[in-house]
Amino acid sequence: MVGRIGRRASPIFVALTGLSFLAGCSSEPYKAPLFSFLSSYKSAKSGAPVLLSNTDWWTRFEDPTLNALVETGLEGNLNLDIAKERVNEAKAIQRSVPTSAFLSPRAGARRERDEFGRTDTVGEASLGFEWILDIYGGRRAQIDAAGARIEVADAEVDAARLLLLLNISNAYVDLRYQQASLRLRRSELASRQQTLELIERLQEGNAATRVDVVKARALVSETRSEIPGIKAAIAAAKNEIAVLTGKVPGTLALDLDHAARQPRVSLSPEVGIPADLLRNRPDIRVAERSYYAAFRDVAGARADLYPQLSLSGTITQTSLSGSRGTEYFFGPALTFPILPNSARRATVDQRESLVRQAHTRWQLTVLEAIRDVETSLGDYSAALSAQRASEETVRLYKEVVTLTRQIVTGDGATIRDLIDAEQSVATANTALAETLRQVGRSFVELNVNLGSGHAVGEEVAAK
Repeated sequence: MVGRIGRRASPIFVALTGLSFLAGCSSEPYKAPLFSFLSSYKSAKSGAPVLLSNTDWWTRFEDPTLNALVETGLEGNLNLDIAKERVNEAKAIQRSVPTSAFLSPRAGARRERDEFGRTDTVGEASLGFEWILDIYGGRRAQIDAAGARIEVADAEVDAARLLLLLNISNAYVDLRYQQASLRLRRSELASRQQTLELIERLQEGNAATRVDVVKARALVSETRSEIPGIKAAIAAAKNEIAVLTGKVPGTLALDLDHAARQPRVSLSPEVGIPADLLRNRPDIRVAERSYYAAFRDVAGARADLYPQLSLSGTITQTSLSGSRGTEYFFGPALTFPILPNSARRATVDQRESLVRQAHTRWQLTVLEAIRDVETSLGDYSAALSAQRASEETVRLYKEVVTLTRQIVTGDGATIRDLIDAEQSVATANTALAETLRQVGRSFVELNVNLGSGHAVGEEVAAK
């Protein structure tokens, strides 16, 4: 057996190692970005943050069909599946970071002929090993950055859930709006046909003119012409919902025509400052974790500027003509970067710039989140006020039609008064349906902008 061990480290080697260690310990610690919310929200009334208990906000519509659609979508949406696979990809990337210690076994055999023409078999097996000392935290920084990107992927799954909730809820609100519009047009058509019959009777008694009859027929025809387009919009909304739930259009196992009423909500718009906005908004978490990953990338680039210390060795066993021999080597090695290392310095500068960009992007994301919440609160509050006014308008115009119809035969009102009153009711009903649609969509948008529902979505999907 023969062996060889690396020589004792020289004082210069020890000094370089010590200086490198000190350099590696001088990295700046990470400080999470902060943002003052109390001075930012103009809608703050109490001056203190408010915690919202509104994670399953879609259930406030009190619509079992919508609840079932949400559950089905969370289980079958394909975009959500893609987002989940990106988490697996990020985890695999973290596992691909080179390990600090690794083995490299090798074995082989060959036949050799000596000078006398004899043939011998030579067998050789070796085991190499290397342990790289992570003195400056370069590998640790790579692992941390990869871990942060796993958290980014997790947050993007939450963002995909919120986007799914937004799209399903809005598509459902739009579907119910179109179905309500279809009912209104059919009701309006029946009312106008009734008016047409009344006018035709009055014409027989010379109490109405030919112009009145033609105008009434034109209104009937106009109402009929609107129905096919509404039916097509209903079919399109159903197809959109099916795809969002991961189903082929026409195969959704839910009856979307049963109890087709427009959903209504009753959440107060005075929600104040959402204290959990930073935690709930996936885009803010994506921005913060991306900032951290960029910060750790700088540490990895800086580690490349310094010498690398490793301990390595090999054990080799050789067999020849029945005799065996073993050779081994073990010792430290110090690898210096190529000088001058301007390219590596430039890499550090580039990654430091990316850190500053990531921090600014985080600030922008927070500001945009505040803007979204403030705007959504205003839209939701305005839509609720418009709903109350529209409901009163419909009630009053219906009363006008009833009164006009009662007195038109007694010469207390003209035919044109009745037609105008019916037109006002139709317009008011359409406006109310549109207002209810706006209330529903603004309620959905408000909750998504607050980040509400991402945790419940995960729990529902896990059932």
